[in-house]
Amino acid sequence: MLPAALRAQQLADSGRRVNQIVLTRHDIFDSTEAAQWIRRIVNQLHVRTRQRVVERELLLRVGDPLDSARAAETGRNLRRLQVFRDVQVDTSADGRTLQIHTYDGWSTRPYATFRSTGGQTLISAGLLETNFLGLATTLDVRYVQDPDRSLVRLAFGAPRLISNRISTGAFYNRFSDGSSFGAVVEKPYFSLSGRNALRASFVNFDGRVLRFRDGVLRARDSLDRRFTLGAVSAAHAVRASPRGYLRVGGELQVRRDDFAPRTAVPTAISRTVTGALLSYVDLSAARFLVTRNYRQLGQPEDVDLSSTIRLGVSVAPSALGYDRTGVGPLLFAQTGTRLPHGFATVTGRVSGLASGGAVDSGTAQLSATVAFQPHRQHLLVAFTMRGWDKNPFPGEEFDLGLFRGPRAFPLHSFTGDRQHFSVLEYRYTALPNILGAFAAGVAVFAETGGAWYSGSPQRSGSDAGIGFRYAPLRSASNIGAGRFDLVRRFATDRQPAGWVVVIGTGFTFDGLR
Repeated sequence: MLPAALRAQQLADSGRRVNQIVLTRHDIFDSTEAAQWIRRIVNQLHVRTRQRVVERELLLRVGDPLDSARAAETGRNLRRLQVFRDVQVDTSADGRTLQIHTYDGWSTRPYATFRSTGGQTLISAGLLETNFLGLATTLDVRYVQDPDRSLVRLAFGAPRLISNRISTGAFYNRFSDGSSFGAVVEKPYFSLSGRNALRASFVNFDGRVLRFRDGVLRARDSLDRRFTLGAVSAAHAVRASPRGYLRVGGELQVRRDDFAPRTAVPTAISRTVTGALLSYVDLSAARFLVTRNYRQLGQPEDVDLSSTIRLGVSVAPSALGYDRTGVGPLLFAQTGTRLPHGFATVTGRVSGLASGGAVDSGTAQLSATVAFQPHRQHLLVAFTMRGWDKNPFPGEEFDLGLFRGPRAFPLHSFTGDRQHFSVLEYRYTALPNILGAFAAGVAVFAETGGAWYSGSPQRSGSDAGIGFRYAPLRSASNIGAGRFDLVRRFATDRQPAGWVVVIGTGFTFDGLR
């Protein structure tokens, strides 16, 4: 049975059709806001998102039956472009005119970032443009230096670049100890009602892999890796609507992945090429929530509460280069629910490969998030996760510190094939609107997490502290609120207790695998 509210909305929508679509594109500062010369300059420097970019995301046309679910999904599609600071999709009083307002955000971001846990630092500088020439095209040029290596990165991404249907992207990374590059061409599902998707991708890595253990911050060993992966996939929706879908798909991968110890005298690396097949079924009941002051400050955000499950089987046949044929399951599941003044989500994934009656490799992860917002300016977030690996590739073990996990610990403080992490954070957005341009707040938090190898003693660390949160209200980026934290690190077998200043963006659980 459909929820009563949804049944009522469907009845309200029935019988009405869209007679007119009114699209209004707003600049970063509206005319009523642009009295100050600096705001006028900002508008003049920015290229407003082009009308055709907005129109191609619309899921309702003149003459279509009015469908509130498609209207809501249109708003999500526009926000997903990451070029707007706000999007509003409404119907007129007569219920037959679709009114769409897009509010551009500042999309050119020259940046210089600094992250530190006291003993280690990460420095980056560059330029990120997410709306080049108003076409929702992304250009990324950056330099990054972390405790392991330095990096120069060039990247490009364009949705619907070819025939308004084909999206493309490419990147090139030049490391101080290697390089990587890749590209993708795809026709994705542009909506929940999409029927077909195609994708072709390629990635290559040639460089050094560092391996760490037991919290020792110096690499235990170093390997040269030659990795190439090419993949083509196709999927079809047997059933599709704005309220969910049933999709079937398959993928073919061709892979080279060879390692050799790094020595003073270069060692020749063999070439081993293998192929694998994957088939899967996706089932989803769509459900979304629009909120504010969660990962960002002030701007609207879409939270996916859909109940989705993917069941698949991967096959690595001996005919495609493996020593023996392997077969393994793939399971991904997520669900979410609204709570009084908040929401909760749970996500799990399992994959593996077995041959000869034994598991050769595999990974599993389970995570849960609860967010409670009794008032727009107050947020309490609890997150917990567990992860397990069996025979991970060198350099792909769980690795906590500096970038992710307990924020006061250096890079590679916790490594292994088992991991856990939990965090509790309360944030108060004390200044939600500073001159119409910024928002700021304070936060208190406590967290614990770690990683270790199976058969070894469990290693973890904890910290707690207070911090400052800040974010531009006119930005088009959704990288999350910036944070400046004063953290008390509690002693471990490798790290002494002490106070640490940590600078970063987003939640510390963002990007955890």
